[in-house]
Amino acid sequence: MTEPHLQLAAHYFDDLAKHFPVMCASDEFHFFPRAKAAGMYYEVLDNLDADAIKEFILKMEEYKRQFYLLSNRESNLDNLIDLELLKASIAGILIELEKKKAWCHNPLLYLKIAFIGVDHALTKPASEPKERIERVCARLSFIPRLFNQAIENIEDVPETYYKASLAMLIDCKRFLAEIGNGIPHEGGLTLTKMLDNAISSLNTFNKFLRSISPIVDQQLAPASLEVTLKDHFLCAKDLSEIFNMAVDEWFENLKQLEKLRSKIDATRSWRELYHSFCPSDIMEMDTFSLYQREMAAMRLFFSKHGFKEGDLFSPLEFHETPTYLRSVRGAASFCAAFSKDAREKNLFYITTRLPHQSSKESGELLKKRLHREYKFLTAHETIPGHHLLDSIRRRLENPVRSQVESPLFYEGWASYAETLLAEHGYVSTPIEYLVDYKRRLWRSARCQIDVGLPMGKLDLTGAIRLLETVGFSKEEAIQQVNRFQLNPGYQLCYTLGRYDIMKLKEKFAPELGPENFNAYLLEGGKLPFHLIEKRFEALSSRDAKRQ
Repeated sequence: MTEPHLQLAAHYFDDLAKHFPVMCASDEFHFFPRAKAAGMYYEVLDNLDADAIKEFILKMEEYKRQFYLLSNRESNLDNLIDLELLKASIAGILIELEKKKAWCHNPLLYLKIAFIGVDHALTKPASEPKERIERVCARLSFIPRLFNQAIENIEDVPETYYKASLAMLIDCKRFLAEIGNGIPHEGGLTLTKMLDNAISSLNTFNKFLRSISPIVDQQLAPASLEVTLKDHFLCAKDLSEIFNMAVDEWFENLKQLEKLRSKIDATRSWRELYHSFCPSDIMEMDTFSLYQREMAAMRLFFSKHGFKEGDLFSPLEFHETPTYLRSVRGAASFCAAFSKDAREKNLFYITTRLPHQSSKESGELLKKRLHREYKFLTAHETIPGHHLLDSIRRRLENPVRSQVESPLFYEGWASYAETLLAEHGYVSTPIEYLVDYKRRLWRSARCQIDVGLPMGKLDLTGAIRLLETVGFSKEEAIQQVNRFQLNPGYQLCYTLGRYDIMKLKEKFAPELGPENFNAYLLEGGKLPFHLIEKRFEALSSRDAKRQ
């Protein structure tokens, strides 16, 4: 007999998939779970009608009430963990819809839903090519409705969202042109008509955006950090504790960078050493070839360090970042497969050329960064980072843990994955260590800014100074600070998540061994860390009884 909480969870995931099929099927929207039933709705787009959202919020509140009732009657640890995850999942959705209200302030939300939706319709597994065309036409037909909802819903738009939306809008038009050129014969007149209608609605949305004046980012920075930490991430630490941890990390990273500078070349700053590091042998390589070679090497290396070959060798394809995402996605990023269908692959996106920076110089700078950090970016995004983690999540039998994700664990694990390179000797030279600590320094700065600004521990000048110390220009630093404030809680995930994993490792790895520690950590799903600690304690208790 199915556990009551799993029966209720099945209805919860089905409702999410039905109302928000694109957000549930994409890892671009971290506040929604990967509800498997979204694969049944590749022909429709999410409904962001204001009344429908308000009705959906009431439905989520009722699910939350029922999950709390079940928790109060539950004693089994695994079931309690599932229920905590489900309550945290609902909390994340309610924070997004009620507190942050991105659907009222962020045009990017509508653009991402529309074009990730079209991309999914075009690329997700289908029985025949005709099915894909029908799905694309169907989703294109919903774009005018979605943008009409955007025009009805959107109120004040922060400047950072505003500028990014205008840039993405141009890229979306290019993407539609690519679709029209790529499948003209199979799609026929219907596809042509749907593409024309989508372009027309994009133009209308563009006129609407250009008719409004953006507001200063800080004017709308949502005060949702504490509730995100407590209710969505289920983090027991208070803001002061997290900020102090990030400050300690910052000074430790600076200390290590100075030591490495003295060892490599005491006449130059560590920033100069970082920017001048670009081995000629890898600079001459094609970027895609470099990353493919590196991931293959890491697969073999980590197969000897406790990770299962079935997880390490899960298929991954390398692609140029889709045109419509190049303005809003990192230059190297992982895109998780949605279903367990063997025809669907995980993707590693690489941006080799930004559409709005066509100069040869900007392309060379981008290539240098991708090649300078290639080992750490590969570890973070592929093996043993996001790709490995997501491959394990999707094969979990537990229907809650295979669909619910935790940003704190997700980014914490990927940052911890970079740590494993030095721990196991995959990187060993001082200059490689310098690149590693420079990346850690950046993450500790982001954590301080994420927590310090809303607490009043940092002002804008101090936040910008931190990023300038990392090596960014003042303009780049200002842009990053503005962006961080509009999504409170995410930037701290990298440093805090890695910190919590390292603390768990200090406590439990001596008994289990490092390899068993990693395996047991991943097998439980992407859990909040206090629940992971309970799992490890239960394991230690069982082992003690056997002895």
